[in-house]
Amino acid sequence: MESINAIYDGNAIKFLEPVPVQGKYEVVVTFTKSLEDKEEKIQKMLDCFGIWDDEDVKVMEEIIKERANFSMNRGEHDFS
Repeated sequence: MESINAIYDGNAIKFLEPVPVQGKYEVVVTFTKSLEDKEEKIQKMLDCFGIWDDEDVKVMEEIIKERANFSMNRGEHDFS
């Protein structure tokens, strides 16, 4: 069994990494988290950054994107 990350946009599935198999396979699709919830959490965090200027906010947005999976499954601080 092989697993890879993908995003479902409401119409199609986009693989986020190369598919490690060839030929026909039976698959199981598991929907793990809504990206809309993730975007909402990120926006709440960014709303708190009003004390910083636009350049600081851009830096924080880049860090959040780079570390999107850093706190996955870590309870109350899960921003993924």
